[in-house]
Amino acid sequence: MKSQDHQEIIDWIASAEAELADLRLRKSLLEADFEELLSEYRRLITTNAPISTIAKSNLLEYFSYELLKPLKSIGLQQAEAYNTWESKHFLVAYQLDDEKNLALSFRMDVIDSRFDASYMPLIVVRPVDMTVEVDEKQVLELIHLWHTEKIFSRGQLSLINYDLNQLLSWFKELDFEVAPSLLDNTRALSVDLESELPLETHVLDSIFVTAMESDEYDLEKLNKDHYQVKLNQEQNVYIRSESGITHLFIDSNERRRSILDFFTHYPFLVPLIVRN
Repeated sequence: MKSQDHQEIIDWIASAEAELADLRLRKSLLEADFEELLSEYRRLITTNAPISTIAKSNLLEYFSYELLKPLKSIGLQQAEAYNTWESKHFLVAYQLDDEKNLALSFRMDVIDSRFDASYMPLIVVRPVDMTVEVDEKQVLELIHLWHTEKIFSRGQLSLINYDLNQLLSWFKELDFEVAPSLLDNTRALSVDLESELPLETHVLDSIFVTAMESDEYDLEKLNKDHYQVKLNQEQNVYIRSESGITHLFIDSNERRRSILDFFTHYPFLVPLIVRN
């Protein structure tokens, strides 16, 4: 009996010590600033350390909040759904990917309740490498949903573009290296785009008609399957067709703008990159 009681007490002590250690960890996470949360993320999350589900959830919640802090200006708060934050213009769901990076998926508000929008895996934060990457295919999908599906308005995309660039700027302040992307509006556009869509005659005809009807635009044929669209403020888009693929070179003439901003201002060029 004494031997059994002795073992039970040892087990109770071990259990109590583990629970106390977990409470101390959760207390330290509550009190931690971003740098401390980053350190704990690296120590506990990326190494699969044996911590309680509650402590792990708390760490991811507090860490994601620090990443999304600029959205406080548009009402950042916890959503009813698990692992989700809510702001004025979209929901943000966070989860770990296979490499223990933090993936941020965005679900934008729609202009009509009859429509629905799915979560878009737009940004991956890599705390170990201290890098942030934007999925550019999702940026093009945003343009598709606005222009073709018409579930977003141009004004919505402008607000979303602003909010997301607030986040990118904040990541840089937190010392993350943010890879250049089509979302970034802090750089002038001087970018090559490759579209999987062929350069179709009706698309060129539509651009030509728009250019002819406007004093600000012009379309010139440089040579076979090579065109130049002259835009206002000395901006240019060069279009080239090769092996059934459309190549675009966009020059914003040193104007800082993202691809979202560019194509929402020149929607007649969208069919070059997005299928109707």
